[in-house]
Amino acid sequence: MTPSTTPPREVAGIRCERTPDGGCHVEVRCILHTDRRVVDIARQVRNEVKGAVTACLAQHRTVVPVLVTVTVTRTV
Repeated sequence: MTPSTTPPREVAGIRCERTPDGGCHVEVRCILHTDRRVVDIARQVRNEVKGAVTACLAQHRTVVPVLVTVTVTRTV
């Protein structure tokens, strides 16, 4: 395969970085079981991650905007 035809890697993981406005952007990539509705699980993951990050920041008396992006890379 050439680089242009290589399929994207289907990986799971979490990445966090600061945004230009001083906020926090968390990217969650996950693989789900096919017996669950992808949109429901993605929303649940987004809400739980945002709540956890916000709570952690609050413990350190840091209040910044938190953006969570959830991408489902594959279902099995």
